Parts: sequence; C-alpha cells; structure tokens
Amino acid sequence: MSPRTLRLRSLLVTVAAVAAPLALPAVLPAVGSTQLPAQEQLLGFLQEGQRLFHQAANTEDPQQAAALYRRALDRFTTVADQGRVRNAGLYYNIANTHYRLGSLGKAILYYRRAELLDPADGNLRHNLAFVRSQREDRLPPDQLSRLARVLFFWHFLLSPSARLYLFAFAFAAACAAAAFALIGGGRSPAAARRRIPLPELRRPALPAVVAGAVALLLFASVIAGEVNLRRSRAGVIVAGEVVVRKGDGIAYQPSFVDPLHQGTEFVLLEDRSGWYHVRFTDGRSGWLPASAAEMVVDTGM
Repeated sequence: MSPRTLRLRSLLVTVAAVAAPLALPAVLPAVGSTQLPAQEQLLGFLQEGQRLFHQAANTEDPQQAAALYRRALDRFTTVADQGRVRNAGLYYNIANTHYRLGSLGKAILYYRRAELLDPADGNLRHNLAFVRSQREDRLPPDQLSRLARVLFFWHFLLSPSARLYLFAFAFAAACAAAAFALIGGGRSPAAARRRIPLPELRRPALPAVVAGAVALLLFASVIAGEVNLRRSRAGVIVAGEVVVRKGDGIAYQPSFVDPLHQGTEFVLLEDRSGWYHVRFTDGRSGWLPASAAEMVVDTGM
C-alpha cells in the first residue's frame, strides 16, 4: 500500500470519527427530586444537540449545515455551563462541533479538556492529532513532553479511574504478600525448621517488594493526574489571529515577525492585567491578550 493511499485512508477514518459525536450520554450531576425538571431539561438539551449534529452532518447546503451545527453547539455548551457537567464525552462532542464550524482553536481546547478526563480514548487522541495537523502555525512539539509520554506511556494510556483501581489492587497485593512473609511464608524451609528469627531470613519477600513498587508508581500517577487536572497551565489561542508582543500592552513591539493563529498551544507563565505571558512549544515566549486565548483547565473545572 503506497504512502499516499495510507494517508488517504487515515484521513478518511479520522474525518469519520470527527463527524460522529459519542453515543454515550454525558454524566449529569446528581440532583434532588425537587430539581428533577432541571435535570430532564439538561438531558433534553443533550439529546437535541446530538440530533441537530446528525442532521447537520447529513445536510448538503453548507449554510444550513452551519446553522444546525451552531444550534447543536449551543445545546452542548448549555449542558456544560448551566449543568456544570465535566465529562469527557460531552467535551468530545463540543470539540467535534467546533471543528465542523471551522474553529480549530476551540476544537483543540475541548479535545485537550476531554483528554485530561479520559487520556485512554484512542479516538480522542486520533482526532486531536488530526486537528492539530490543520493548524496554520507549525511549531515543533515540546520535546520534554514527548519524552515524558514515551517514558510514562502507561500513565497516558490509562484513564484516571483505571489507574486508581490498579493502585488499589496493587496495594492490596502488596499488603497480602507482606503479611504472608511476616508469618513465615518468606522463610526458606531450613530457616523455618530451625526457627531462625525474621531479621535473619535468607529469602527476601520479593512479591511484596514488587507489588509495593507498582502500587507506589500507580499512586504517584494518580496524584500527578489530579494535580495536572487542577493546576494545568496549558492554553490554546482561540482568536483567528493574534500578535504576540514583548510586553503586556499594545504599545510594545511584536515578539515575532508574523502573528500566530488559532490552535497554537502554550504554557502560561504569568497572568497580568488582561495579558498572558506565555511560552510556546518551540521555546519562544511573549505576551498576548487574555481575550485571544483560553486555558485548558478553566476556573470552573
């Protein structure tokens, strides 16, 4: 199969995945019986958004399709904002809709938000990579982040809940192995017959050590995921075009020859009076208006 055919097939599969929102409903916050009508209304918005999205995807008129996508986006964002729903499937739907409307910056932003909640979703990672490839600015990726993803691939392939369950299992296994060793399971047969004290055991409790090390790694992974979810300083340019400047005001000279465009990602260094001091993946830094960008982790997450 030629590289051109491989690229065409990959592109078609990706576009098909982007075009279809997740079938699973978003997880709505628990409410009391007195708030049941509000919950039913949010579920209605979610279902209507999915219906409008599918209707737009099957509409040949571009203007009519765009109007339907905008209505679907309104329903999805209403569920997210008014219902305060923080769910990877819902963010995935919002990202898909933004992509269909040509808002690459917003699409990347919501894919990143969904990725924080469900990093194990292969379709999500595929769509995020595809949309990133459509950006006008082709900055090199952060090499340190790429190295971390290679070294700790299991952290990025497992969902937060999966890491938590695996930690609980490994911790229980470590406790069981340690208890077995303490009551004599870790002694050699000769040591057991001669009643050699525990400090003089000839055979170490290797299963307990291994299970404990695995539990420790998983615990660190769970903590790192929670910290990243709450304190991530990653952001995305959502304005169509923005001039990055050498200071926090329009009186400062541009930092770069050309402006940057929607979808360009950064790390926030400082937030000052409506301006963000940011560093981009190629190592360059500068200031841009806060109104031109959004943080992956907003204050409401």
